[in-house]
Amino acid sequence: MKKNILLFFIIVSVIFTIISSYLENDIMHYFFKPLSTILVILLPVLFAKNALQPYKKIILIGLVFCLFGDVFLMFDAYFVFGLASFLIGHILFIYAFTTFNGFTTNVKPLLPLVIISVLMFSVLKDHLGGLLIPVILYITCIMLMAWQAINLYLWKKEYAFLLIAIGATLFIFSDAVLAYRKFISNFTIAQFLVSSTYWSAITLISLSTIYINGKSKRDF
Repeated sequence: MKKNILLFFIIVSVIFTIISSYLENDIMHYFFKPLSTILVILLPVLFAKNALQPYKKIILIGLVFCLFGDVFLMFDAYFVFGLASFLIGHILFIYAFTTFNGFTTNVKPLLPLVIISVLMFSVLKDHLGGLLIPVILYITCIMLMAWQAINLYLWKKEYAFLLIAIGATLFIFSDAVLAYRKFISNFTIAQFLVSSTYWSAITLISLSTIYINGKSKRDF
């Protein structure tokens, strides 16, 4: 199978996932939602032959936790488990991103991320109830993930690092819309925005494993 064919299947599966949400067709949704993420996981498995192995393996495990999160979030009763799964996934992504140049402390991209975090929390805080602490931890973690992703691209403007930075940024947008829809108010295009940005995010992060190579290691 060629990479472009797999990418086409991912797009089709995501489209059917979105359609199933609006049709409220549970059977269709339960099939295509996990399938979309499984197809994303296949990208590094099938095509990242020359990737730096520590990075590839950590990203793969992180994507598997995203798959767990997808499944848990299909059921309202397991929302906390979904949140925890994605939290672990983000921690693994942070670890993967730091395998190149350590945990970088370039503060330039940090200020806008802190502002976004504060705005997200201020909008959500009165609607979280018992999930206040978990959501604070989650927001902190995803912002750290985005910070390290953006810092990678600022460190070395390579194509793979650009994919990582864009993917992490899309993850923030997806989670922000998801949180607003979950805790405050649903709106017509919310599901489309969440799904399209989420699978774009993990697809870009997954694709980065294909373009990473030994030259991406830290310069000593």
